[in-house]
Amino acid sequence: MDSMSRILLDRVQRSFPLVPEPYHALSEGLGISGGRVCELIGTLKERKLIRQISAIFNTGALGYRSSLVAMAVPEKDLEHAASAINRYPGVSHNYLRPGNYNMWFTVAVPPGKALERTVGELAQSAGGWPALILPAIRKYKLAVVLDVLEEGEGELSEERGDLPPIESTVAFEATDENIRIVRCIQEDLPLVEAPFRAWAESLDMGETKLIETMNRWLQQGFIRRFAAVLNHRQVGFNSNGMVVWNCPRDRIDEYGRILSSYPEVSHCYQRPSYSEWPFNLYAMIHGRSADDCRKVAERLGEAIGMKEYEILFSTKEFKKIRLKLFWS
Repeated sequence: MDSMSRILLDRVQRSFPLVPEPYHALSEGLGISGGRVCELIGTLKERKLIRQISAIFNTGALGYRSSLVAMAVPEKDLEHAASAINRYPGVSHNYLRPGNYNMWFTVAVPPGKALERTVGELAQSAGGWPALILPAIRKYKLAVVLDVLEEGEGELSEERGDLPPIESTVAFEATDENIRIVRCIQEDLPLVEAPFRAWAESLDMGETKLIETMNRWLQQGFIRRFAAVLNHRQVGFNSNGMVVWNCPRDRIDEYGRILSSYPEVSHCYQRPSYSEWPFNLYAMIHGRSADDCRKVAERLGEAIGMKEYEILFSTKEFKKIRLKLFWS
């Protein structure tokens, strides 16, 4: 991958410009045209370095309830259990991680549906295996930005602006028009010169109104980011680990803020603990190898003064998709 491709990957995964000519905006300072940027992004998609460019929504702000779920599944039943769980459209990620609780999946249920009942039904369809519901109690960081640059290329990258709020304090209005917009902008952005105009025309609305709506939703916290999602392995990040601590409750907020300041940490949460699973502070880390992740985890443990932790590496991917909201 050449330097220009790495710089573009860095820019688009941080923030994609919500303007009428976004590829022109991305070209600023690079010495190439907006048309050339569009071509390069097309090549990066063909090489599967970029999964998708779209709105990344705050599901909770749109009325959904979501949770991480850990399930204890016998090895011989893993494929059946994964198939049963993956059929539910609200399951976006499902991984095998070694341990007693070895199947880890994320699930979201739409407004009006009970999370606990849905997980119970999934557990029964999977074989009746024990499951722990681990919703986020507090969210300290939610931003996957992989360091794809090499030395000296950071000068042409863009500084990250202020992030929108993690939680929204404004109620989302689930009008027919708003739902149509969500369903549209959660899909991959068209690879054309004026992509937002193409979206707006499909919605039978003006381009300016659509862009203003997306920017407003960003500020209100309905959209977490509008950006590219990269294929981790294709860009060289072959390992990821979920680091968990059994943290004193009165220090969780302090430690969560410290952990979230590290660029290697993409997600950081407080979650409930159980007698059989006593961990309550989670940090998701990404590295080019398992050893890289272990070194990062060691630094994180030293930073918060808690050197006893576990790293759960993802050893198999049962499902990994973008969650599609308002699927019904």
